[in-house]
Amino acid sequence: MNIHQTKSKMKKSAKLLSVIIGTVFLISGIGKSLAANDFSQILTQYGFGGSGFLSPVIIIFEVVLGMLLFFCFMLKRTVLVSLFFVAGLSAVYLYGYLFADITDCGCFGYFSFLNLPPVSTLIRNVIMICVLLYVFLNSDNSYKVMDGKEIAVVLCILCAVCFVTGYTCTDRQHSDTRYITNGNYAGKDVENSTLSEFLTLSKDSTYLVFAFSYSCPHCYNSIENLKEYERSGTVDRVIGLSFTADTSAMNRFYDMFNPNFQIINYHPKQLFSLTNQFPVAFYIGNNKVKMEIHGMLPCWYILLQKLKNTVNN
Repeated sequence: MNIHQTKSKMKKSAKLLSVIIGTVFLISGIGKSLAANDFSQILTQYGFGGSGFLSPVIIIFEVVLGMLLFFCFMLKRTVLVSLFFVAGLSAVYLYGYLFADITDCGCFGYFSFLNLPPVSTLIRNVIMICVLLYVFLNSDNSYKVMDGKEIAVVLCILCAVCFVTGYTCTDRQHSDTRYITNGNYAGKDVENSTLSEFLTLSKDSTYLVFAFSYSCPHCYNSIENLKEYERSGTVDRVIGLSFTADTSAMNRFYDMFNPNFQIINYHPKQLFSLTNQFPVAFYIGNNKVKMEIHGMLPCWYILLQKLKNTVNN
């Protein structure tokens, strides 16, 4: 194999790797756009004033980079920008992990089951940097012109991401709690729903089942309210459902909140068969889901008033 053929193969492999990295960027950016306020909450934990407002900028920028990499447009320049982008985010995350006790990178947002523990996240980013370096060294300065179909795809994705990012930024900020009395679970018997795979309940008892993540800011804001549900007699028993996470996140959670309720951990894929939005709570009586509560959990008194109003109406 001569030098020309070797270079040609390396250029082809560089384009293929660019498509793969671009796909990762797109999944990550779209995932963040579906939970933009959660990503904003993570950014504020770093302690930089107003950093939460960078959430939409980072999301849209990542999606744009992803599309440019996917279509191999201005490849050398795009890869160079991507290198600085990944390296910069990795440095910020390393700072947060070492000095602000942050373990949730928020890399994939809504698709949180794709997130990795801190060390694995940093290793993954180093691998991405190495791949981007390879693509940079084996691509040229020329760039193709996007055809009409590619431009249409780019514009559609960008418009959709901008809309969803704006919606999820404001929706969670102004309406953190949503009460549902009919839906996927509300109004159904536990034994006829996915909940039966996680719980064995007594028909003559009331329960509050709380599905959460060990590193979710909205979940943190709900825990003290949750601890009062059993103490106040609002329910007979509180059960927490979470998924296995890195040990440091779980230990930090227990140290901070000292939960007085049972917590059952499942594999992420198993829990995501129940829900992929956290937190979500289920008020259960007579083995039937009376209400779903999406978002931050209200105090026990507010929920009781909501239940009374629902019955009266």
